Amino acid sequence: ARVCPRVPACARVCPRLPAHCRLKGSPSLLFRSPPLTPRLAFLLALLLGQAGCLAAQDRPDASWEHIEGGEDTDCALGTPYRFFYRPGADASRLLIYFQGGGACWDWVSCSGMFDTSVERMELAEYRGIFDGANPANPFRDFATLFVPYCTGDVHVGDAERRYGDDASARPVTHAGARNVEYALQWIHARTDAPRQIVIAGASAGAYGAVFHAPRIAVLYPAATLITIADSGVPLLPGYEAILDQWGAGPTLRSAWSVGPEVSLTLHRAYREAADASGMRAVVQITSDQDAIQSAFYLIAGSPAWRDDSYALLNRLEREVPTIHSFVVAGSDHGLMRTDAFYDYEASGTALEAWIDRLINEEPVTSVRCEACTAP
Repeated sequence: ARVCPRVPACARVCPRLPAHCRLKGSPSLLFRSPPLTPRLAFLLALLLGQAGCLAAQDRPDASWEHIEGGEDTDCALGTPYRFFYRPGADASRLLIYFQGGGACWDWVSCSGMFDTSVERMELAEYRGIFDGANPANPFRDFATLFVPYCTGDVHVGDAERRYGDDASARPVTHAGARNVEYALQWIHARTDAPRQIVIAGASAGAYGAVFHAPRIAVLYPAATLITIADSGVPLLPGYEAILDQWGAGPTLRSAWSVGPEVSLTLHRAYREAADASGMRAVVQITSDQDAIQSAFYLIAGSPAWRDDSYALLNRLEREVPTIHSFVVAGSDHGLMRTDAFYDYEASGTALEAWIDRLINEEPVTSVRCEACTAP
């Protein structure tokens, strides 16, 4: 689940949400479209249950400062953008975390498969690495900038699009790049130069972390950086055209200092992140059978998520000595944002201990569960 710590197992196979969860910001009635096939209806129900679930809470965590976005920020359907900051005991260490929440690139995906708003209680159910009271938390002393996600564009879009066959359909504003830039400028002005920055994100936020890592390196040239992409391995089949549809080209080409002749591939994104000034490591953590990543791949027309994931990871790890992966058994999605983070392990190595070594700049190598091997 995107926010709920654990959705009951039935939510993974039944087209309904558990009773304690509610959908948030779902534009499911925005677009007039052909009827869903049974297969797409099932996948959409699964993604609604796991990508847009928010447990009801009485009040938000008072330790977070709420910052309203500026004039150039926006959510997909025009609701206000805001982000969150929490000071840490060690002001020299900063975590920049990109939230996930689905994606929108056609009438199916834009009909309920992405988050379209930022609630004031957005962080109420985040645990795992966000639990500053847990002595086992590797990030307990970090200052944290939490970059919410409400634009359906993996944090890199800058365009307005209509989806479906109805010319009067409500437009979707893909403003992820502008939202991120506003948050980054705010934190840059707010904080003294940190000595270490960890750039992380889950699901759609995993791509945001990787795509924006070079930009963050430019803002903090004296810092040591580490990028942790959680549950976001290959993007989507045909994602180059989707990035273009989101208007992501100018943002990425500027961040990477490349011209129009360079293809905007995910492989290139990882290489650019790894080559960024001060970058010590770029890592991907994921489950071997990730239910949400696999479902998005099916929606986009391919059953080959697992094959493509291992192909990308293996190629990157062969080419770049500072790129590593940690793959756990099972189908969970988003490994660091719930208390299950402290239970995951692969081949006898605890994920929490591996992350702790990583951010304390000790050597790490890739770890995979015994059954987690390339096809």
